[in-house]
This record gives sequence, structure tokens and C-alpha cells, in this order.
Amino acid sequence: MLRLSRSLLKIYLASEAAFYGLYLVMTRNIFILYLVSIGFDILTISIIILISTLISTIVSLIIYKRPTIFVNKITEKSLFFHALEKVIFIPIVYIQNFSVITLCYTLANISYIFSSTYTNFIIYGLFSEADIKDVTAKRTIASNIMTIIGYLITIFLIYSLSPATKFQALFTLGGLLGVLSTISIITIRIRDVESLKMFEQVSKPEQMFSSSSFFITLLTSANLLGLAWTPFLMNVLNSPDYIVAAINFAGSIASIVSSVVWAKASLKNLRYSLGLASLTPILSMITPYPLLHIGISAYGGFTFTGANFLGNFLFARYKSWLGVLRVSILLTIIANISQLLATPFGLIFQDNYTALFIFSAAIRILSVAIAYFTIMEVAIVPEEYARTYSYLLYSNSIMGYTIIVDTIRESIILGLKIAAIATTLLILYILYRFLFFLMGIP
Repeated sequence: MLRLSRSLLKIYLASEAAFYGLYLVMTRNIFILYLVSIGFDILTISIIILISTLISTIVSLIIYKRPTIFVNKITEKSLFFHALEKVIFIPIVYIQNFSVITLCYTLANISYIFSSTYTNFIIYGLFSEADIKDVTAKRTIASNIMTIIGYLITIFLIYSLSPATKFQALFTLGGLLGVLSTISIITIRIRDVESLKMFEQVSKPEQMFSSSSFFITLLTSANLLGLAWTPFLMNVLNSPDYIVAAINFAGSIASIVSSVVWAKASLKNLRYSLGLASLTPILSMITPYPLLHIGISAYGGFTFTGANFLGNFLFARYKSWLGVLRVSILLTIIANISQLLATPFGLIFQDNYTALFIFSAAIRILSVAIAYFTIMEVAIVPEEYARTYSYLLYSNSIMGYTIIVDTIRESIILGLKIAAIATTLLILYILYRFLFFLMGIP
């Protein structure tokens, strides 16, 4: 099925994650910092993220419904988008225009759908559950080691270069180094794609729904925290940009340590990382000194890595229920939806950082509640209770969705009927006025 041995494949995948980590640090991780530095407020930033994420989410849903779009010439297409995701960040800093930034960021997110789905497809399709845990931990460690190197470079360039050139240097260097992650997996060729059981009939939909809901709320909270944290540090606490970079640097170091700690942990033990991670938004909100946020970032990186592992490991177990390809795409959809759900908060609350932190904390607690009470593998309640709560969550959500859809459909139909009647009356009025005009009647 594969021209490479499993050990060599893990090395290539770890190498891909390592160079991808460099790209993340120098582009995506400082994207909001860059936008703030050129004068964009939270409202504008939220609009950019909303537009790009909405379009990319629609694309990912289309691929989920019509997976043949992805499967056709899977390697060539995925590698093209894998490289495009990196280099498309370069024009952003040379043309500081809202439309250009939005277009480039949208193309980057669409490219991410194909590149991340392809990587997930390789991991979930060719490895067992135990190997998936192993390669996920190795990729996280490799990514964070290179992230540390990337942050050292980033902090140095931000501190030493002029405001006009530092982001140009970072985005250009990050984009070019990111292409090396594409080269790392260019030798991987999957044969007999059909044999990977890509399309399975969905079983246990209530458990899939609970796990997806948990993962979406967890990542939504993280995205909302990321949306508020950097502007809060710079605009409220007056933190210099190199301190912000150092805060991200501390989180990456902690993530390396936590990857070793959580990689071999059982799903039951991973639930503790989820509970601890719920404190990060609260600590970020109540801490008034920028330097202390470095410690908070380290704490958040350590705990969130374990919580993120929990989500990925659950889907490694569930791949036989949904099929390899759909699980791979679903993970990408979850990432897109979580970012999409975070942006309306930025649009609504804008500079109200307290509200943003509170909602981030509330959504994080909601993810904990979903996991602790509806996911049998990590629940703190007896298994039969978790199964019942999971079914209730699923059935009530389906019922609520149906009611909303029916209400909207009926409202649209009623609105169209009213519009048709109003249009008819308007046409009759115009016709009568025209006839009266012809007959000379005032």
C-alpha cells in the first residue's frame, strides 16, 4: 500500500510538522499581531477572519459531501495546496490592503483544507490507533521544537528590525521555510486508495456528535482567546510586541514538555488536562502585568496540548465508524467551524476584552461539561449515564435544528407570499394609474 516503511513514514511526517511549525510561528501565529501593528482593530480583524473562514468552511463541507473532489489526483492536488498555503502569506505584508489581506488569508485557509486533510488521511489511513497516538506526539514535539527556534528568530527580528521591515522579513522567511514541509512529504505516494475504507456507514452518531461538539467548543474557546489576548496585551496593558512573541514562545516550550507527558496517557487521564485548561482564559483576564502572562501562556500550553490530544485520540478510535477520509475531512471542518464561531464575538464586542475573555472561559467550561458527561471514554459519570446524556444531547440538538429549519422555511415562504401579493398590488396600482392617465382622469 505504501512505498515507505512505517518508521520512515513517521520520520517524514515529523519532519513535515517541524517545518510547518516554523511557518506557523512566522506567519499565522503573528498574523493578528501584524494586523494590530498596522492599525486594524478587533472589528476589522474579525471581518477578515469571518470572511475567509466562512468561505473555507463552505469549501470543506462541499468536500465532505462530495469526497471524490479530494480523491481525484489526491497527491498532486494536495501537494500543490500544501505549498500554496505557505507562499500565499508573502504578499500580505507587501500590499497592506484590506482586500488583498482578506483574499490571501482566504486562499491560505482553503489551501489548509486540502493540505491538512491529506496529512490526516495519511495518518488515520495508514496507522493503527496506537501508532496514531505515537506519530501525533512525535509530530507535536517536532513542531514545538522548531517553534521554539522560530520564536527565537521571530523575537530577534521583531526586536532588531524597523517596524516597516520586520514583518516583511518574517512572512517571507516563514513562507519559504514552510515550503520545506511540502518537500518533506513529497515522496509519500499512497497506492490502492480505495482499500483504505474511506467511506463507512456512520454508526453511533450520538457519540460522534458529542465528540465533535466537545472538540468544536474547545477550539472555539482557544480561537476566541487568541483573538482577544494579543490586542489586550498591546492595547490595554501596553505590552511591547517582543513580549507578546515571548509569551507565545513560552507556550511552545510548555507544549513540548506536555507532549511527552500526555502522549502515553489514557483517555481517562487526558480529561484532567481538559479541566485544567479551562482556567487559562480566566487567568489571562485578571492578570494586569504583561510579564506574568508568559507564565500563563506556559500553563495554557501545557494543559491545552493534553486537551487537544484528547480530541485527536478520540477520532483515532472513531475512524472505523465514519471512514478514514471523512474523519480526516471532519477534523479540518471542526477547525474551520471553531474559527468561524469565534469571529462573531469579535464583531459584537470588539474592544470589550472582558466580555471576550468571559465568553472564552464559558465556552471552555462548556467543552469540559460535554466531555465529562457525554463522552463515555472520559466521562466522570457511569458509562450508562454518559450514553444516555449523549443520546439526549444528540436528539435534542436534532429536534432543535429541525424546528429552526422548519421555522425559517415557513418564514421564507410567508415572506415570499407577502412579497408576491405586494408586488401584484403595486403592478395593479401602476396599471390603473397609467389607464387613468390615458383617459385624462387626474
